[in-house]
Amino acid sequence: MKKILKAKKKINISAVMLTSVVAFFVITFLINITWKIINDNGDLNLYTHQAESFLQGRLDLDANYKDVAVYDGKFYSPFPPYPAVILMPIVAVFGTEATRVIFVALFLTLINAIMLRRILKKLKVENKYIPWLNLAFFLGTGYWYVLQSSSGVWFFAHIVAITCIFFAIDEALGKGRGLLIGLFLGEAFLSRQVMLYAFFFLLAAVWKNSNFKNRKSRILNVLLFVFALSFCIAIYLCMNWVRFDSPFDSGYSYIELTGFLKERVDTYGLFSPMYIPFNFVYMFLQGFHINISPQVIPAEISLDSFGTSITFASPFIFIALLAKRRRLIVKAAWFSVILMILHLLCYYNNGWFQVNTQRFSLDFLPVLICIVALGIKQVPTAVWKALILFSVLLNFLAQIIIPMYNESI
Repeated sequence: MKKILKAKKKINISAVMLTSVVAFFVITFLINITWKIINDNGDLNLYTHQAESFLQGRLDLDANYKDVAVYDGKFYSPFPPYPAVILMPIVAVFGTEATRVIFVALFLTLINAIMLRRILKKLKVENKYIPWLNLAFFLGTGYWYVLQSSSGVWFFAHIVAITCIFFAIDEALGKGRGLLIGLFLGEAFLSRQVMLYAFFFLLAAVWKNSNFKNRKSRILNVLLFVFALSFCIAIYLCMNWVRFDSPFDSGYSYIELTGFLKERVDTYGLFSPMYIPFNFVYMFLQGFHINISPQVIPAEISLDSFGTSITFASPFIFIALLAKRRRLIVKAAWFSVILMILHLLCYYNNGWFQVNTQRFSLDFLPVLICIVALGIKQVPTAVWKALILFSVLLNFLAQIIIPMYNESI
């Protein structure tokens, strides 16, 4: 009896500690994000202008905003269009300037947290891991930085893409309706093109879904999945054709770059194996790099604008290596993740500007977190909790403490 009471007491203490830690970080995060929402200006986000153009029945923009593609005397957003579609009703009511994109991103984040919990439940992850995995994903990765920076077009796209891919994964692990899964993946692709590689993970999940018991029904469901995805891809190709006279021209090459990015693209193009060494170092090896001037006291602290590697910023992700690879769904998930990483390593830009993250990792983290969830029970409790808390605390330092210090001096 005494042993049972002691065990219950330990569980209660652990629950109180977790609740307190989560509450502290969430409250601090909400205070910070509320201030950013108040100061947000929708005119700074290219997607509000694209939404306005869509409402006017146009594909081109009305002015030469930052990072637009200039082609044939017109200005276009080269970024995938779906985030602008999300903003259309809000822009229609409030206009571009009054649209608080960060608030929309925060609302989508609440949905994402619910969806991730549903996904983990469907993966049969034990309840004790679920709040920790949510904490890890949203506050222990680049998601934190991207959310609070989502007044920018690049960052808002990540939030929308994650929402779409979470809906796709949830459906694939649940009812498994191919048409819906293809539509959700298509929307993710129309937000962040690299998300397309999640196809293989979702295909395995669709094929293994127990709601389709015979081969004929499985094949039909897969065909519906492919059809819906192909429809979304066709929309993107048609948009490219109308805007840039080629279905395979996204418009990225028409962005007027400056500085070292222009030199890179002029020399090697948008994609090249020459970018792999730099991108690999920053994706996997770069530490938490602080810049501080010894000449001025008090000195302002700055962080490496090319970010911190996922190895040092979010070390809990390597728990994924312990997931049992015999399962088809795990093999397919790894295949999708590896393809995304290879694609990103060859890109001319690693996501710069970014703080304590490699933001492009958010393209594969929604799939990778599923593998982490399947491997976490292989790790001692003290170890996985320490890895997650380290990730969150480092983010707290980078996103909250250092900016507050710089503002105070």
